[in-house]
Amino acid sequence: MSKISTSNMEKIKSNILRLLYDESPKALSATEVAGLEARDKQFVLALLEEMERKHLVKNVSKDFTRKKFWVMTEAAYKKYKELL
Repeated sequence: MSKISTSNMEKIKSNILRLLYDESPKALSATEVAGLEARDKQFVLALLEEMERKHLVKNVSKDFTRKKFWVMTEAAYKKYKELL
């Protein structure tokens, strides 16, 4: 498998943020995001977890569920809204 450049990785993260912004306040699962972005679920999940460490998205799943649901953090939502 080929390696993805950092600039392309940032574009994919930007697309994920756009999806989460468009669907707000509804939370999306990594599977839904992967389907909309035509990417592998594990790859999208890794990007979401990386974005969570940067406080751009947050996991809103219940503790007892296996499926993780994601939304933008309030600060990221406000910044994104200002940019549009």
